[in-house]
Amino acid sequence: MKIISMLAESIRNILSSTGVEISGLREIRMRTGRGLMVETKDGEGLLSEKGTFVRREQEAYLVTEEDVRVTLELLTGYSVYAYEDELRQGYFTVEGGHRVGVAGGTVTEGGSVLRLNYITFLNIRIAHECKGCSKELFSRLYGEGIYYHTLLFAPAGCGKTTYLRDLIRLISEAGCRVGVADERSELAACYRGIPQHDMGLRTDVMDGCCKAEAMRMLLRSMTPNVLAADEIGLPEDVTAIRTAAVSGCKVVASAHGGSLEELKRNPMLRLLFEERAFDRYVQLEKRAGEFSVKTIYDGEGRVLTEWNT
Repeated sequence: MKIISMLAESIRNILSSTGVEISGLREIRMRTGRGLMVETKDGEGLLSEKGTFVRREQEAYLVTEEDVRVTLELLTGYSVYAYEDELRQGYFTVEGGHRVGVAGGTVTEGGSVLRLNYITFLNIRIAHECKGCSKELFSRLYGEGIYYHTLLFAPAGCGKTTYLRDLIRLISEAGCRVGVADERSELAACYRGIPQHDMGLRTDVMDGCCKAEAMRMLLRSMTPNVLAADEIGLPEDVTAIRTAAVSGCKVVASAHGGSLEELKRNPMLRLLFEERAFDRYVQLEKRAGEFSVKTIYDGEGRVLTEWNT
């Protein structure tokens, strides 16, 4: 995996020594002065200098300032300044679609971040495609060729983005033009404007732009049959979804929530629910380390299908 070659040598050596399958990595967290932490499909843990999992931070490898600095240089191709616009948003995307979250000291003006002065925390999220994971969901939702306004929901880390990405691909391959509003570069994982994930033959992506504006731009310029967006919930998202609906365009999106009741605690999502903006709600969960569908509801919140497998 090329992303491993973009890490400081000390971190590369630790990861090469561990028994964890590199392909099974989900995140690599580097916090200056704290223990090196990785997350796999089975959970997260601290790594020692020898690459073994340990329980106490005193036994873990402590990430140095040099580790973070060198890793940042390698990730940006020794041109951190070329990523300044992205860094102000708190993350950037590298080749392969891997997303790097950053934190540290900031320089602000008028309440806005001008730049990050000291980057001392890195969260490297390993890009994963799971082609076919939503195949059964796709057949149950759209098997008769009817495309519903659909909202996927789940708590953090339960596969919303993974399922949404695969649904986009399947809808696109089924013959629909899909416009993707990829505000945080997590769906298509664009690198220099080119998707690093397979988004389907008929998919157009607006990357790094706020969801609402991206949806409006796609409607005006790319004539999509379906619009897709990750993590909706702001007032401007509601307006964009309404605009799409009156334009005859279907919307497939995701939102944060552990249940329909929790989903409706967000006043904007509650408003969409009351307006019957979505025809289907799909609840996802993480079961035995894998993402899966739990329940499909209709637009009024009635259970249509419960997954028992």
